Amino acid sequence: MRPEGAIFDLDGTLTDSMYIWDDAPRALVRRFGGRPPEDLARRIKEMGRREASEYMVKTFGLSCTADQVMEGVNDIVTVEYREKVPLKPGTDALLTRLAELRVPCGIATASEAFQARDAMVRLGQWGRFRFAVSCLQYGPKTAPGIYLEAARRLGGRPERTLVFEDALHAARTAKAAGFLVCGVYDPSAAEDQAELRALSDWYLPRLDDPEFLSRLQQTED
Repeated sequence: MRPEGAIFDLDGTLTDSMYIWDDAPRALVRRFGGRPPEDLARRIKEMGRREASEYMVKTFGLSCTADQVMEGVNDIVTVEYREKVPLKPGTDALLTRLAELRVPCGIATASEAFQARDAMVRLGQWGRFRFAVSCLQYGPKTAPGIYLEAARRLGGRPERTLVFEDALHAARTAKAAGFLVCGVYDPSAAEDQAELRALSDWYLPRLDDPEFLSRLQQTED
């Protein structure tokens, strides 16, 4: 079966950038007078940005508004995307193979769409994608809205569209919505790998996993 489209998460899937979401929330809590726990990133992992910002203001008694937290985090991560974040190993090989098969690709990210674009432009990969869509417009990845919108833009049916995700909660959502899930290993979610592997249609230790690329090579209409 030739896929009708491929939807990629950004952080931890296309880019080795989960460190941003470990560091930025703690930095903002400290900036506004709070004392963040080391596991803050895990506590807010499944929240949307506004929900996470409101949680931090309330939980740590910050001397700011949720909007100020959101703006502060956004400023930090924008610089990282534009200047620093690297591709995950194997990204170029997989995107090249999908391009050879003429499988259209898009990005569905919890980050801003422009941040995904800026990172991919700097890394020389933006031309491989038709668009980037953000959870800020289409809802968090605990609901399928962002995947359904991405599939609509790609012109693919969920049951013939690949979703590449490193986060277990996001993979669960895509699977429940009928997509073909490609679980991607990232060390930030090491404890979730057994469940991610069991849930996924394909589990990828790297994006250029030889067995997966071979299966793509053999796909037919």
